[in-house]
Amino acid sequence: MSESADDSELTGGGNTNRELTPLQIFFFKVGIVTAAIVAVLYASGYFLDAFLAREAERITVLKGGPSFWATVEYKLYRMADEPDLPPEKKQKIIDALHKLSVKYQPYIDALAGKDAVDAKAK
Repeated sequence: MSESADDSELTGGGNTNRELTPLQIFFFKVGIVTAAIVAVLYASGYFLDAFLAREAERITVLKGGPSFWATVEYKLYRMADEPDLPPEKKQKIIDALHKLSVKYQPYIDALAGKDAVDAKAK
């Protein structure tokens, strides 16, 4: 080393104003954008989690035990106290159920194995 070298050059505190290469600038920008995206996703996840926890607490059906059964009992009493359906609407529902029963009976019979029993009987 030369005698003209001062302490700032030896410790690296000399002229540190060097320009960054385009690749270094690119990686620096990518790091900033990535950090911002991670921060936004973390914050939105936190708020979404807090919102869902509040809503789950509010809905008593999701709770077990006494609150669940109290809700079931309340709904049962409410359904029992409702007025009955008009006879025309009842008949329309019964007809629709009958049509569905006739339409899908072969599939139900196949699942129950009734086709195999009928084929052996013939």
